Amino acid sequence: MSARTPQTRRRVLRSLAVTALAVPSLLMAAGAAQADTTAAAAKSYSPVGTWSAQVQTSIPSSGTTSFTFLSDGTMGNDTDTWYCTGKTTFSYDIKHPHKDSSGNVDGSVVGHQDAVFSDKDHWTSHGVSKVLDLQGNVVSSFTVDVVATRTS
Repeated sequence: MSARTPQTRRRVLRSLAVTALAVPSLLMAAGAAQADTTAAAAKSYSPVGTWSAQVQTSIPSSGTTSFTFLSDGTMGNDTDTWYCTGKTTFSYDIKHPHKDSSGNVDGSVVGHQDAVFSDKDHWTSHGVSKVLDLQGNVVSSFTVDVVATRTS
């Protein structure tokens, strides 16, 4: 058994040496990860400005549009509004007239979107829009996905 004692000691010493070398690296990595998390948590973005956006619906349909978010929580008209929901998130609600094939208003389209910034100049949103008749009954609904880039 005494022949194994030097080997056992060497293994124990080797394990201690590896642990002693690894601990500072692990602590540095943990500190760096915490710094990254703290930096990300400190970021705060605002949608105030003008945005160009690609829109895709489940109708299916797609197209390009623009959004303007004003600092007072409106979107440049009397019906659309937005509000912050977090440091990098916001929501917006829209309401527009719906027209039949002859161009006559036969109801409205109302929608709610939840948006997430990927950085200060880009966000994506997802939500549901509903087509309402003139009495406010839901005629249909569809999902809407938006990818937006700041233009001003």
